[in-house]
Amino acid sequence: MKKFLLPVTMSFIFCITVLSPAFAGDALSDLKQNIDQVLGLLKETQKEGTPESKIDVQKKIFQMAIDLFDFPEMSQRTLGKNWKILKPEQQKVFSDLFARFLANIYYNRLEQYTNQVVKYVDQRDHGSDKALVKTVIVTQNNEIPMDYSMLKNNRWQVYDVSIEGVSLVRNYRSQFQKILSNQSIDDLIDMMKKKLGQFSNI
Repeated sequence: MKKFLLPVTMSFIFCITVLSPAFAGDALSDLKQNIDQVLGLLKETQKEGTPESKIDVQKKIFQMAIDLFDFPEMSQRTLGKNWKILKPEQQKVFSDLFARFLANIYYNRLEQYTNQVVKYVDQRDHGSDKALVKTVIVTQNNEIPMDYSMLKNNRWQVYDVSIEGVSLVRNYRSQFQKILSNQSIDDLIDMMKKKLGQFSNI
């Protein structure tokens, strides 16, 4: 079992140069556009003398994360069978909390920004509303395959990320199910709140 609330599953944020084929108006191009916006903000705030306060950057990053990830879908898939036994208000609390929890990891990875390269390799459509976008992170020493599972409602959003075959959703589902086997959802929520970091009040 992996360590509880393991953060390394979000390391896909490390990227600066984007290489991609042309997939206009689809999952791949929507994903690339969103990541480009995050990188643009990051590069701007890294400039000496940029007036953006840290809290303002955090708020913008959080909004970008909401645009990129389908947090309600991720929450439901992560809790699995436990999702159905929650009351609607508990589902909303958990989904909002999970969004800030992942956004905190997302932001921490951005602060460790490096000159790695993300190649957008392929898009595999599964019907009109599901797609898998395959990417590779190129570092000085190796290449790391990273796949984004995406759903389309009003726009394409990510509902799972697999790094070298390890699914973020399955990883957290395994951790959460172990906790919920002998503790309550309120206990899990309390544990997650302690991991929110700078996003606890956003």
